[in-house]
Amino acid sequence: MTQDTIGSLTSQMRETLDRYVAVIRQWTTPDGKLPDPYESIYTENYAPANAAVILAAVGANGRTDEVTRLLDTMIGRTVELLGNKAGVTPFCRVFLYHYGLMALLLAPEADRDALLQRHGSFFSGYEDDCPIVNTNCAALQWAMELFTEALGLRAADERRLERRLAFIAAAQLSSGFINDEVDERQSHDGMPIAYHAFTLFLLVGALAAVDRWPERLSAFRDEARRIVDRGLSWLRRAVAPDGSLAMAERSGYQMFTWGALVALLSYAARNGEDVALAADAYRQWLPYEHEDGTYGCTPNHLPHSLRVGYETYTHLNMYNLLGLTGIAVALRLLERGERLREDERLDAPWMATAGDDAFVDTDSGYAFYRSGGGFFGCTLRMHNRRYTPAMQGFHFRMQGERPPLAEPRLPDRSVPPERSIREGIWEGYWVTDESGTDHFPNFIDNAVCSPIPGGLVLLAGNDGIRCEKTVTVSSDRIVWQYALVAKRPVASCRHAVPLLVHDGRSPLRVESLGASRLRLEFAGRAYELACCEAESLDLELHRSLLSPSGVAAKVLAVLPAPAEPGRAIRWTTVLRKL
Repeated sequence: MTQDTIGSLTSQMRETLDRYVAVIRQWTTPDGKLPDPYESIYTENYAPANAAVILAAVGANGRTDEVTRLLDTMIGRTVELLGNKAGVTPFCRVFLYHYGLMALLLAPEADRDALLQRHGSFFSGYEDDCPIVNTNCAALQWAMELFTEALGLRAADERRLERRLAFIAAAQLSSGFINDEVDERQSHDGMPIAYHAFTLFLLVGALAAVDRWPERLSAFRDEARRIVDRGLSWLRRAVAPDGSLAMAERSGYQMFTWGALVALLSYAARNGEDVALAADAYRQWLPYEHEDGTYGCTPNHLPHSLRVGYETYTHLNMYNLLGLTGIAVALRLLERGERLREDERLDAPWMATAGDDAFVDTDSGYAFYRSGGGFFGCTLRMHNRRYTPAMQGFHFRMQGERPPLAEPRLPDRSVPPERSIREGIWEGYWVTDESGTDHFPNFIDNAVCSPIPGGLVLLAGNDGIRCEKTVTVSSDRIVWQYALVAKRPVASCRHAVPLLVHDGRSPLRVESLGASRLRLEFAGRAYELACCEAESLDLELHRSLLSPSGVAAKVLAVLPAPAEPGRAIRWTTVLRKL
């Protein structure tokens, strides 16, 4: 059963990579560049090196003249960009060097020999001048040293290997989470889930690409495996029953995380159930393929040019190719049977999902709840870059189905707080005091979080507001319960709920059923959103492109707000499948 599943999965992966050769060909200009077809700023970046990895993986499963020619073009362009130190940033060149070397390792032997004959002296003489700007940078640089030795270009610098791996280990919290927002001078409370996964993927990519490890480097391999094992133990808690990854903070739901997750699940799979989960993860992004063969950089069906849910640095060519690089690594892992060894696993198998499962990690500031097909993640605090409020539920699933809730996202932290509250897509209380100042859950300290049957209860406060919030999920409903005590006079209190208005394929239809109830229809399913305590319940007219889910807007439930401080405002809001 497992081998049949692996055979089917690897066949589908090969087909996905094969089909993308036509996209790379279409993007490639006559002079061998790979510009983004929709942007003019930072348009090429490291895309040629990732294209080379995909072409190498395709060639390894069946060389053709076209693939060989395109691979030669992409490696040539990678060398050209690496040589332009004045025009290409050091961190971009780290990606170019890392993935250029990986492509050579994955390429068919005949292609590798020809490319090394042409470019080997350049790669062996290239000097990386990039400081450690974050944790994924350290992982890229660690693997680069291994790649140069594996290709016979030059011996790996063991001191550099040790320093980079120590840097990653120091950024790994006791829970196993790896904080990416760390450089050589300071550490910030960034905690992006996407880059926790990406850093693990870079380590696993080296384990996949390097066939033979000299004895003097085996300790580095073993330490990397330990870091990955601990990181996977954390990551598994963020994988929903449908094989998708719950994410918050920087680069959440950008396409590269798809490939990273598929590779990590493939590496950790040990039985048929695990392989099936990897297959589910692989299928997550396939529905977002556009007519031209490209994929959405975020999981919606809207046009690339709208940049829905994009970070400023997101580009179609970069992230499509980086995501598919993850699929190429996953394919190699599955084909070669490269797995995390049983004797290196933690005492508690990281894939275990039996029964009710609540995981609260105060170090990273996240909690996750799972029970059967019900699932959600939750922020315990607002992190450094202020992408989401505290006590924010995200990535809800009911019986494996995604409700029409938009994944939360606030505007850039440079935006004034009052604009962030009004324009952001988020769930939580919105209180305006008598001075006209708006308040929402912007706590930078952890909420006290306790598991309860069906979900989590959270308690947080500051000198202005104390909030007790309960979030539960079941097969047919999500329930938010609030008890809010303001320590200053209150002018108004609202509950904001972020809805997905359009994902590029399905529109949200809304019908008012009175002051406190809305009927919602989305993608062939019907729901009721109700708050019996609300004086009104309305969907805002403002539409936002901030959320990676698609076009989004907040529903605001207006609550009776007592003016006197110290009195609790209580309400319950329910999203129920009909």
